[in-house]
Amino acid sequence: MTHIMLVGIQGSGKWTQARKILEKYPNDYVLFEMGGELRRFIQTDHPLAEESKKLMDAGHKATTEAIIEMTKQFLAKNTGKRIIMDGVIRSADQNEAIGHLFGNFDVLYFRLDEDTAVERLCGRRIDPVTQETFPASFPGDTNPKTGNKLVTRADDTEDAIRKRIAWSISDTLPLLDVWREGGHNVYEIDADQSEGEIFAEVERVLS
Repeated sequence: MTHIMLVGIQGSGKWTQARKILEKYPNDYVLFEMGGELRRFIQTDHPLAEESKKLMDAGHKATTEAIIEMTKQFLAKNTGKRIIMDGVIRSADQNEAIGHLFGNFDVLYFRLDEDTAVERLCGRRIDPVTQETFPASFPGDTNPKTGNKLVTRADDTEDAIRKRIAWSISDTLPLLDVWREGGHNVYEIDADQSEGEIFAEVERVLS
């Protein structure tokens, strides 16, 4: 069974494409999104949860031990399912800690230049409840699915965005070569297209 790792700088559309995959193939894939799973894990009574909650509340990263345990729990609950991984492995340390737990996976690299990514992110808005993201081109002020008023993320300033992108370029993108050398298929997708055009490329890879 082959899982799918989504990789790309902020603004490249990973979140959107992950949900398009789930909508098109609801019985074939399950989403593993690191931030969401960690937030759920630290609310449990697991011995590692309390320490990581304190760290995250203080603006720090969860412990590596907690991330490993949380990942093992997720995999155990989803045995036999193909996993879409969004933002799960972002550094060499994380790859060393949990990469082997997923076994065989292919990588979809959404290639986008930094300036285009910044332009996208500076204009996007989110549903503050569901965290669904809406591009600058979206004409309304509310999420049509929930009725919630859309807001701009506090950290979506150009300076903050460029710092996050720089971190992705320095820490995450070098993993593409590591994965290639490890025998994983890495597919490059042009993310400077419409959502539909990007998804058409995604579908060709998945098929």
